[in-house]
Amino acid sequence: MKDKKILIIGLLVIFTLILIFVVRISKNEEINDGVESIITNINLDNSDEKIVWSDYEDSVITLSKSITINSEGVYNVTGTIDDGMITIDVDGNVKLVLNNVNITNSNGPAIYVKNASNVVIYLEEGSINTLTDSSSYEGYEEDVSGVIYSKDDIIFDGLGTLNIKANFYDGIVGKDDLKIINGIYNIEALDDGIRGKDSVYILDGEININAGGDGIKSTNEEDSSKGYVKIEGGIININSNNDGIEAIFNVLIDNGSINIKTNNGSSNTSIKNGWSSSIGSGAKGIKADNNIVIVGGNIVLDTSDDSIHSNNYVGVSNANITINSGDDGIHADNEIIIDSGFINIEKSYEGIESAKVTINGGNIKLVASDDGINVAGGADNSGFGRPGENSFVNNSNYSMNISGGNIVIDATGDGLDANGSIYITGGNIIVDGPTNNGNGALDYDGVFNISGGSLIAIGASGMAQGVSNTSMQNGVLINFSSTYNSGSVVKILDSSDNEIISYKANKSFSSFVYSSSNLIKGNYKIYVDDILYTEFSVSSVSTMVGQGGMGGPGMNQNMGQRQRMR
Repeated sequence: MKDKKILIIGLLVIFTLILIFVVRISKNEEINDGVESIITNINLDNSDEKIVWSDYEDSVITLSKSITINSEGVYNVTGTIDDGMITIDVDGNVKLVLNNVNITNSNGPAIYVKNASNVVIYLEEGSINTLTDSSSYEGYEEDVSGVIYSKDDIIFDGLGTLNIKANFYDGIVGKDDLKIINGIYNIEALDDGIRGKDSVYILDGEININAGGDGIKSTNEEDSSKGYVKIEGGIININSNNDGIEAIFNVLIDNGSINIKTNNGSSNTSIKNGWSSSIGSGAKGIKADNNIVIVGGNIVLDTSDDSIHSNNYVGVSNANITINSGDDGIHADNEIIIDSGFINIEKSYEGIESAKVTINGGNIKLVASDDGINVAGGADNSGFGRPGENSFVNNSNYSMNISGGNIVIDATGDGLDANGSIYITGGNIIVDGPTNNGNGALDYDGVFNISGGSLIAIGASGMAQGVSNTSMQNGVLINFSSTYNSGSVVKILDSSDNEIISYKANKSFSSFVYSSSNLIKGNYKIYVDDILYTEFSVSSVSTMVGQGGMGGPGMNQNMGQRQRMR
């Protein structure tokens, strides 16, 4: 009978170990999900590449008054229209070559594509072209509202310069696909700089936008393969009162140099011709309702609202991103995946926030006035006006997964904060957390499982948590009996006086969490500023030295009270 009980107990232990292993494997599979695993369906329009312009008739026009082009072909245009426009109304393709063209219209757009298959506006190399519309349009359909306005596909190319002054609403508007291959564009717009309903596709060139509304946007909400902004290169500088780049569905950035500054937080209301827009309070840098995928480029964002914001997913790899945000640095309602690159969030309310955050690599440095990396719900139904603030319950769908990279966090609130669980299998993580006892360098409602990499988390001790006892790598939480000043150095030495960790704090602190493969079973000494503080032993995965925090590593006592304080 005794042997039978031993057998049953042994089988239960084996079953439990298998279950833990399977769970960990599943978590590792989650961690290995990368940016490339998100397939974004878009429909690129490259029909212009199939046009052989040498097969079309060439015409030369010197402008002096309004003209209408009603036959397909290539039109080489120069000259000035003091009060008028160029209208294109054809069943076919038109290439309009601008060579030092100046157009001002006192009623309507400067170039109006009423009908065409494809229109290419080509800027002659070295030419400077200037287009200006009026402050009111009369006799046009309601949606005609741009200095260059096209009802069909429009493409921009060439090595010249195009200056646009939009006094009515928008700079360039395409009701289908809008593509920029090359050229220099200086756009000043009362409302949006560039708006392509189906898409805005930028391959190269230099684009400078000063917009009272959005910088660049795509608005088709009916076709999920459209409604996107795709950038493959070029130099883009945007100063806007509303969003810098906005897409109904997807924003895709492969390369290029992008600099976006949105309204500094002051509220302004523009009213013109019966149209009003409250601008400034919701000025995001890069925004999409579906996905934002950034796989290259140099991006600088200075925004009054979220710098990168998606209602679904954000993926980043191989990009160099610098952020100064009045709200979140990077926010996605459902998921953020960072595979590689350099991300420097110099200012934010919360640095990185989503229901699920996966970091597989890269160099991340962030400063947050609240939480550094926050795993919480994305929908804003809290009544407080901030996404995720209502999600203060342990949710198994909320997870933070870190498998690699170098991560440095300076947070006034929680450093790593999960309304679920945190899983670390690799990477080097340093958290300079809160100095107030209402927050913790680590904050989780489920488990904090670490099986690789290194972790230093320093901060106040009132809400301090360490690693969970279900981890596979040892961790220690040290709650000091007093608070040490910024600049103090914490050292841990093993029984042979070998230094295994030395860290100089950037803030005052009373707790210290450390985990790495160097922390093995044995005896250790803690020094602060080269003065022996105490000694401790590591005999299990999770060790606590001193009193305070949440009652011990990985424990979730008094969570209801704690959640209300966040």
